[in-house]
Amino acid sequence: MKIFPSAKRFGLFVSSFALFAGLIGAAPATAVPGPNSTQNSDSLFGSEVVASPESLGRIERDAVKAATSHLNQNAIKWGIDPRQFKPAVAIDGVAGMSIVRFTQFIQGFEVANSLLAVTVDNEGSLLSYTKSISDYSTSSVAAITEDEATKILKSKLSQDLGVSTDQVVVSKINLVIVDSALVDNVPSGKFLAWLANTSIVDDATSISMTYLSQDGQQILSSLPYVRGITADPFVCDLQIDVATPGYTLPTGVTSDSSNNRYVNISSSSRGMPLCGINTSGVGVPATEIGKANIVRSWDYFKTVLGQDINEEKYLGNIAPSVNGDATPRISAFVDVCATDGTSRACPYGNAFWVPWVSDECRSGACSGIFLGKDFDHADDVIAHELAHGVTFSLAFSSAMLDESETAALSEAISDIFGEAMDQLSVLPGELPDPRWNVGEDAKAGGFRSLRSPTVLRIDSRWVPDDSHDNSGPVNRLAYLLANGGKAGKVKIKALGTTANSAIKNDLCEVDLGECTGITRMSQLVFATTSNLSATSDYFDFGKQMMNACTAFVKNKTPGFTTSSCKNVGAALKAQGFTKFKIVSMTQLGTVAKGKDTRIVAKAFGPTSEPIVGQKMTLQIKRSGSWKSIATSTTNKNGKVAFTAKWNKSASYRVVSRTNSGVFSASSKVGKVTVR
Repeated sequence: MKIFPSAKRFGLFVSSFALFAGLIGAAPATAVPGPNSTQNSDSLFGSEVVASPESLGRIERDAVKAATSHLNQNAIKWGIDPRQFKPAVAIDGVAGMSIVRFTQFIQGFEVANSLLAVTVDNEGSLLSYTKSISDYSTSSVAAITEDEATKILKSKLSQDLGVSTDQVVVSKINLVIVDSALVDNVPSGKFLAWLANTSIVDDATSISMTYLSQDGQQILSSLPYVRGITADPFVCDLQIDVATPGYTLPTGVTSDSSNNRYVNISSSSRGMPLCGINTSGVGVPATEIGKANIVRSWDYFKTVLGQDINEEKYLGNIAPSVNGDATPRISAFVDVCATDGTSRACPYGNAFWVPWVSDECRSGACSGIFLGKDFDHADDVIAHELAHGVTFSLAFSSAMLDESETAALSEAISDIFGEAMDQLSVLPGELPDPRWNVGEDAKAGGFRSLRSPTVLRIDSRWVPDDSHDNSGPVNRLAYLLANGGKAGKVKIKALGTTANSAIKNDLCEVDLGECTGITRMSQLVFATTSNLSATSDYFDFGKQMMNACTAFVKNKTPGFTTSSCKNVGAALKAQGFTKFKIVSMTQLGTVAKGKDTRIVAKAFGPTSEPIVGQKMTLQIKRSGSWKSIATSTTNKNGKVAFTAKWNKSASYRVVSRTNSGVFSASSKVGKVTVR
């Protein structure tokens, strides 16, 4: 197992992925055929920005109540059963906007990864909605009990991992509805399954998301969680000695003959240490830089994005028994060395944030930041890792493959928030970073550049690869929206002022009104993220960014205009997010007059992935003009179908035009001859 990644694979999310790989997530390598397996899915996807804010008829300032009211009022239009949805979280945005995310329940079972997100303004008026839901209708019950499912999981995983059954931990096990349109790496179809968090006992790095068939016959999928404040976090220096007689090292820490302290990340370790009020090395001078940069990250999320990430739902979840008080706080260690039980790295050239389940934590899930030597100086790295915890709570709580576009989005969004915080928080004597390099304070030149990423845009040269490279198109998009510049031959305007609007020093003089472009870009990316799901891809990201921008305009959010959104659309198009094609349309040939015919087509996005939830229109040519006769929406396979009767011969095509034409495509023209 590779635990010491190369320089480009830095950070919590990077390190966490390397740490998790090869443990619980290794079984099985591929998904197996599942119950009720079908090639097609009628699961429902869609998103829409209202033409004008839709009022409730009364002022409703409770966002959840307002969103629920709109859900009920628009149920038929949105194609949903309002009784199936329960509010999961309300996310406060800029200018009084709120995004309320609902989870779907069918027959009392939660639908895994389901989402209905409703955006309202500060008076409760509807701005937009997006849905990613299932139409599961089979009535069935599990063939085994929860206790039996737990025992079976322990048995199967112990065999796969070569450990005893008492070393396998199964927690939070529930019977859920799995729809392959919503969940990656599972068999095709819609079915009941057992969903559980699984891990190796006392191994903080091994927690995975595992699906077991409802009859217990097979593990359908098992993937690792791959992710990755308060103004007064607990920060400990791992290398500080303690003079207390009889002192023992914290749980999960070992030492060598030179008394170097190591975080043991092997599967046989005793968990991960927590920094608390009585822990070795807490609050010593060597921790002050790391602590200050955690505070700077907290301030960025609070003042720019309106999120208190020290709330327990995000990151402040350390145990009271460790804290010595009742306030949720983040645990962090600096100057970390690491070992997998065989190899050692001291100093450790990386940083990571790790979540793990523990009864001693207030929220049931502990978390800790671990920073290798000099990474406490890299404020953008720290913010990057904290951002993974935030987006994990909002959108990316499902396990994912590193080569997936969802993983690339997760990495990019952490890069964006990390670098935006760094650019907006200028310290005395700080050198400018016009290339937007991530981690330049830990390594000369940094690890990645948002201005000039390895993968610049989504084009014919793009291939599925490391998420830290394929984050590039999103990173470059964010850089352009914040600073302006050219994407190919297309000129993109900054969303506001830049670092040189007042003083030509490439530093953000915020007090002089500089860098509002970064602030607005950050807010746009956060609103976009709040509407993503655990299977979103590049195309979904582009659509939700356009929806968020349009909602900002309807909400009269400062700095956002119709012109701003045209600029965002141009940037998305230039970066390759909007390109898609409609292919394989049915060629009818000769048909009988008045006979029903079925016309199908498929839509594929910029990386040849099926486009899900895209509104499509069937058009016929009459008197030299194209007229729309039917609309439908693509399913999880990118397939759309129409039924039409023909009274006379005609030309026809399938087209799509959404988000003011930013996302547009047309099939080849077909001809039908009527007898």
